[in-house]
Amino acid sequence: MFALDGQTFNLKNIQVGFSREFKAQDQSGMSSATDDSEQGEKAAELDISGVISFYDLALLATLQNMSTAKDESGDRMAYRVVNDVVNAFKVKTVKFTGRFSVTPQENQMAWNVSFKLKEHNSVAEQKEQRQKDQTKPEQRENTRLKQALQANEEAAS
Repeated sequence: MFALDGQTFNLKNIQVGFSREFKAQDQSGMSSATDDSEQGEKAAELDISGVISFYDLALLATLQNMSTAKDESGDRMAYRVVNDVVNAFKVKTVKFTGRFSVTPQENQMAWNVSFKLKEHNSVAEQKEQRQKDQTKPEQRENTRLKQALQANEEAAS
């Protein structure tokens, strides 16, 4: 089963590929050391492919319309995704990215459909944001400024 925002797509022979990149910068310089610096866990990418019957042309059109939909600010729409593989990797929200392809399948009355989805607001991103929020410096009252303003007011009166 594959669904976006509650809209189920009857993709036969569905294949879901999952990939995630872990960025690191080599810190070894000219030596043979294996040191590197973490640069974060990047968003997951999902490669989805399957077959939709020629009779489900409306469903194919719905999928294509969702792939091009934009929100009020002009950004590509984010969708809640449901699929066993996707759920196993804890991907909840995705956006269409890369190529969306539809070609007729030979010897059958069906369309081969393939597209890419990229994780939006990932768990790693949420953790990083919470960590930033917790480490924000606490703003303290500037007593010198307050005293100077008060002295200025007293002098003016």
